[in-house]
Amino acid sequence: MSITLTTLRSQVREMMDLDEQDLPDTVIDQFAREGFQRIYALERRWPYLQETYTFNTVANQREYTISTIGDIREIISVIENSTSGSRLTLIPYDNAEEIWLGNTDVPSRPYFYSFWNQKLQLWAKPDVVYNMVVRAYRNPVYTWLTNVNEAIDLDEWFHSILPYFVLARSYQRQEDAQLSAMHMNSFEQGVSLARRDLMKA
Repeated sequence: MSITLTTLRSQVREMMDLDEQDLPDTVIDQFAREGFQRIYALERRWPYLQETYTFNTVANQREYTISTIGDIREIISVIENSTSGSRLTLIPYDNAEEIWLGNTDVPSRPYFYSFWNQKLQLWAKPDVVYNMVVRAYRNPVYTWLTNVNEAIDLDEWFHSILPYFVLARSYQRQEDAQLSAMHMNSFEQGVSLARRDLMKA
């Protein structure tokens, strides 16, 4: 079942038998964000972040700003999607520069791509408009921190686990080392189990 920040606040206060004066929203929200970021720090490729984006090339234009394609965390593949299309091969930017240089930099169908300075480069630069498909992992969304009734942007596996992190940090704030350690251990074990399940090949 999905969890929102509103639900998380209620659960934590109920489990600790505290009211909003004892444990303000701002404190819970800060701890929730910490736990959220800790989960994302473990993996760049959580399956629930998979997205497919499309964009059209512009004739004679090599570079495309990644943020205009989508809120992308990591690109996995780029496909030229015409009738005779192909999957492009990733090439280091400096290697591509050595090949497509001066008179050899002639526009044609792109077969390679690279990254540099938050931009996607196509090699060769397109001679006409091509429809491109980008498979990627998106960035996590933080709108749940301001829209408190929006589901927290995590796989449902983590929705029942995140409260343990908030509880651990809240007990730490109260200087209760034993309960803090107990809940942090529950959080870490839960994340480990979820990670094992979600990252199966």
